[in-house]
Amino acid sequence: MMQKRILENTTKRYEKLPAWLMIILACLMVELFFIGGTVIGGLILAVLSMPFLISNLENLDAIIETFTHLYVQLGIFAFITLTLFAWVKWYEKRPISSLGFFKTNYLLEILKGWGVGMLTFSCSLGLSYLFGGVVLNRIDFSGNTLLFVLSTIPFWLIQGGTEELLTRAWLLPIINKRSNLALAIGISSTLFGIIHLGNNNVTVLSILSIILSGVFMALYMLKTDNIWGVAGLHGAWNFTQGNIFGVAVSGTTTGPSLFSFETKTGVAKWISGGSFGTEGSIMASIILLLGIIYLALQLKKEN
Repeated sequence: MMQKRILENTTKRYEKLPAWLMIILACLMVELFFIGGTVIGGLILAVLSMPFLISNLENLDAIIETFTHLYVQLGIFAFITLTLFAWVKWYEKRPISSLGFFKTNYLLEILKGWGVGMLTFSCSLGLSYLFGGVVLNRIDFSGNTLLFVLSTIPFWLIQGGTEELLTRAWLLPIINKRSNLALAIGISSTLFGIIHLGNNNVTVLSILSIILSGVFMALYMLKTDNIWGVAGLHGAWNFTQGNIFGVAVSGTTTGPSLFSFETKTGVAKWISGGSFGTEGSIMASIILLLGIIYLALQLKKEN
């Protein structure tokens, strides 16, 4: 059995439930955390924005633009994280640090994960570019664009970190405790793909790629044995995709970017990823598979 601190789930709250029922309920809880945290965050944001809403009652476009801004869309994930923290602290009766918030070299772990995330996505896009899937449309290193791109980094870290907390740091160890590691990785990664079914321009290949990214990130979390690194990896993947290369992030546009790559006309979606973005292409799947194989071999060597 793999000995990792992040797998040492100490809560006894779910031990009386049959394993199959516990796994189903845990997966449903991930969805509830997303919904509950989003609702709570939305309500708090609405209350804090009341003066702005009242003064712009006749300007619906300004209200919509404000509440759909990238900062708001990503910042709302902080409330999802806080909802999980409350559950772990008050219901599961265990420290929040057990989710992988170990203090050793956490800044270095974030930076290393950030580098891995940027590298893996850049390789995916580069492969798609080599096969004619995307073309470079624009380069923009203006002051305003640079400032916006840099300002999104903490927001991407929050968004990516939240998804990793729920599907990897919380769900995976709970399933592993009552079954086995392979099943825990498979279920948590599949759920990660299912969560993206509601995204714009989703395809079968894009969901497969998302599931593979879930496996890759799960193995990276196990390799580093903390949440910091995989949070950086996830955040950097999305940041590089959306605000460095200007590609849609899981079907969603993210505003200004340093480069702007577009799908080449007439090219198959399996090469370019289509409107879902490069992560919906076979090229991303290839890079992720290579990463999975490498990490699996490294973990096998450890054991």
